Amino acid sequence: MRKRLFIVLFVFGTTALLSAQSLYIEPALRYGHHIPFNADCPVYGVDIRLGRQTNGEKVWESYFNYPNIGLDFRFEHHGLNGFFDIDNQTTINLGNSYSIFGYCNGHIINHPKFQFDYTWGGGLSFWPNYGNRLISTPLTVHLNLDFGPVFRLNDHWDLLMRAVFSHASNGAVIVPNKGINVLGGQIGTRYFPKGRATLVDQSHDSIFHKSNTIYALDGIGFYESTAIDDLFCIGNTFQVGYTRTFHPCFRYGAGIDFLYSGENKVMYAVNNESERFRAVDYFSMAPFASFDILYGNFVLHFSVAYYLWQPAEYLPKGYQKYYERIAFHYHFGHQKRFFAGAGMKVHRDCIDYIEWTVGANLWKW
Repeated sequence: MRKRLFIVLFVFGTTALLSAQSLYIEPALRYGHHIPFNADCPVYGVDIRLGRQTNGEKVWESYFNYPNIGLDFRFEHHGLNGFFDIDNQTTINLGNSYSIFGYCNGHIINHPKFQFDYTWGGGLSFWPNYGNRLISTPLTVHLNLDFGPVFRLNDHWDLLMRAVFSHASNGAVIVPNKGINVLGGQIGTRYFPKGRATLVDQSHDSIFHKSNTIYALDGIGFYESTAIDDLFCIGNTFQVGYTRTFHPCFRYGAGIDFLYSGENKVMYAVNNESERFRAVDYFSMAPFASFDILYGNFVLHFSVAYYLWQPAEYLPKGYQKYYERIAFHYHFGHQKRFFAGAGMKVHRDCIDYIEWTVGANLWKW
């Protein structure tokens, strides 16, 4: 069923590609290796991207040097088959994976004949072979980051090369959640059936006013305990923050996270101290600093926080005094009063859980 859906989406996207200017198809071959891992496990893959070249009709497009946006359909064959995992005394077979993710392909250098591009994207992966400490669920998050040169051959064709990093994990919904990291390279081509769009630069004509915003959001997550198998917990973050938009595409901010972790009580039980657990031990508080990149109504959010108040004596495994967050938010309407999205709360290199957020901009001046 999942494979059929993959094929239907691909055919629909390819059909749409034939009907409009500035749309393109981009096939590419990929080779890489899992990192870090104590086994030689090559990865062979094929990507087909269906995308649109932005042309500056929206002001943010010209500020970002006219990026490409679209969907990537990725097939990978993982050479990790029949590998005996000494740590767990089990055999790992990964086989194939199938991914689909949205992406933004921007241009650090954008000359008529040459570009140096970056791409970031996120979506889902399907794994027919799962149930091991690397991939424990059939569906995982899929994240992509790549950089490389693009040579513009004519108005219809590009030749491209990339260094590519990708990550797949389930966001701690089921543990173990080691995940897969693949580092490698790609070579491919990009074809515009109707040719490239004519670019419009509105950035010099637009009127921009710096602004300040006070907002509030709530993010909830559902995850398996790192201490007791098959025991699921709830995490929640209520956040109050401030942002300063100093550029049409960038802003910085700060605020306070008020956090709830259901696993705090589990850790007291694991340490045979359940009678010492208090209701206040569910909670913690952390100030944070943030930086956002604004693609119109779409926001890419980064923040770093430090636990200022954390009364629980026994904490979930992997917790440090600080954590990071990466999130995607979409603001609705012209006024951008309300927003929703998803993000990851990360302690160093380990995802605590995936947060699903809703929020509102309360006051803007």
